[in-house]
Amino acid sequence: AGRPGAGLESAAAALASDGIAGVTTATFEATDTASHDAFVNGVFDAGDVDIVLLAFGVLGDQAEAEADPDTAVQIATTNYTGAVSVALRVATRLRTQGHGVLVVLSSVAGDRGRRSNYVYGSTKAGLDTFAQGLGDALHGSGARVLVVRPGFEGGRIGRVA
Repeated sequence: AGRPGAGLESAAAALASDGIAGVTTATFEATDTASHDAFVNGVFDAGDVDIVLLAFGVLGDQAEAEADPDTAVQIATTNYTGAVSVALRVATRLRTQGHGVLVVLSSVAGDRGRRSNYVYGSTKAGLDTFAQGLGDALHGSGARVLVVRPGFEGGRIGRVA
């Protein structure tokens, strides 16, 4: 619920008030992969980019996803296919400019399939593996990938790879 990107605007304002200059936000539709070229090119054509935070996804309802495979496909399309589509385009532009970091927000839910959220968790597991491989592919280009896996694991919160 709410307007897409509304939280981004307040986060950017908070960063700016902390003295971090040049924070720009942009929103897009993850499932509309045909629009991703224009979206990513528009961001990079506006100027040099140091950090891209790829942070989106839907948890969905596990019971609904089990009862209706189309719901499971929608979750996978948003969380995995949309992320792959954008990340590859961002990586190409970071490689071309010779520097920058793609920060991919994953989840510890991808570490192990759990009855309560295995559809969501499987999308994050795929994203995690994809992002690690993308980081390997960028090696030597000046661009990097950082995978962040927030969530509870063994009593700890968060994990970075």
